[in-house]
Amino acid sequence: MVFQVPQFWDIAGDGLQILLYLLMLGFYIKNRAIHKRYAVNRTKNGRRQSFNAQVFNITVEQQVNQAFTNIIETIAAERNGLKSVLGLNTLSSENKPIFKMQSNSQLPKSNDNHRISDDRTGRAGRHQKVRKLLAKGLSVRKISEGLKIPMGEVELILSLQRK
Repeated sequence: MVFQVPQFWDIAGDGLQILLYLLMLGFYIKNRAIHKRYAVNRTKNGRRQSFNAQVFNITVEQQVNQAFTNIIETIAAERNGLKSVLGLNTLSSENKPIFKMQSNSQLPKSNDNHRISDDRTGRAGRHQKVRKLLAKGLSVRKISEGLKIPMGEVELILSLQRK
């Protein structure tokens, strides 16, 4: 009997520790659910996104717009090639929706000066223009409208300049 008493207390101590761990786990799960609901409600109430999320959204939007622009340009080039080969002078009715989509979309047209370029001089020139316009006292919105680039990109350029 004397040997059984320490074993009983060891088992009771282990059971108490397991109970405390389960309570802590339940507390963490409850807090996670509360914070998740709070985060969802915060975004539904119209608060602004975090800077990283905003930059990510702008980047994805620009890439999607560039992809659609490339698709539209490829379709136009193929259509011109077919016209020269087949000798077609007029557009058929099935070609009109593509032109309508291009005119209704917010994609940059192929002859615009604000196309996204991959060369370094284009980006460096854009950065210099943003800095010059800021030095003249223009707001971020006016700079964005003047250079035809997103406001997030202007803010990113300015934040990189400060660092």
